[in-house]
Amino acid sequence: MALPKLNESIRYDMTIPSKKRKVSYRPYFVKEEKILLQAFESKDEKLSMRAMIDTVIACVYETVNPNTLTTFDVEYMFTQIRARSVGESSTLNAGCQAEGCEGKSEVVIDLTSVEVELDDNIDSIVKLDDNISIELQYPTYASFLDNYSSELSSAEFGMSMINECIVSINTPDERITEWSKVEIQEFVDSMTTDQFAMVGKFVDSSPTLKKDVHYTCGVCGKENKITLEGISDFF
Repeated sequence: MALPKLNESIRYDMTIPSKKRKVSYRPYFVKEEKILLQAFESKDEKLSMRAMIDTVIACVYETVNPNTLTTFDVEYMFTQIRARSVGESSTLNAGCQAEGCEGKSEVVIDLTSVEVELDDNIDSIVKLDDNISIELQYPTYASFLDNYSSELSSAEFGMSMINECIVSINTPDERITEWSKVEIQEFVDSMTTDQFAMVGKFVDSSPTLKKDVHYTCGVCGKENKITLEGISDFF
């Protein structure tokens, strides 16, 4: 006799931030939790990031191409899945901002209320000169993983990600979308400092998980406010 299947009817909805596409998902189960725990306990950041994207793909019912998800898509989707898996809140110890006060406060964060703020006014087309412009996209999680190394400085890593964000190079006569790694590196290296800064500004504007948190210090009574940004701030 076959054993019954558990939790087949559990289903929640969320919207992929960059695509504004609604998908349904389930909590992660013991099989996914084992992999996550092993990855997190290893202290290997790249392994942990791979475990996160694997969990997202496993728990979403619809077909989602992992290579098209942005970094903030994966962070948001994983946070929602985790909230339904091990609890909808996360408790942080936040320090008091009053001068001289060393009070700590327990702050409970509702993870289901965490959102990604998208700025629709950001222009993805950067004009480099009178004849050449480039179209940019926010970094995908896949490209982030491919380029990430704990041995790279933040500046080196940021520069390596620039190439991954270029969708097309546009001239009055054509829209170029295919190139080799050598060609795109030579193109980026030929930019002036100001041109490179314009591209970097777009990449730096990539959305992230964000939530303003207000709390009262139990020691001095001061009203405090902190802004949590990025998945590491919430756990």
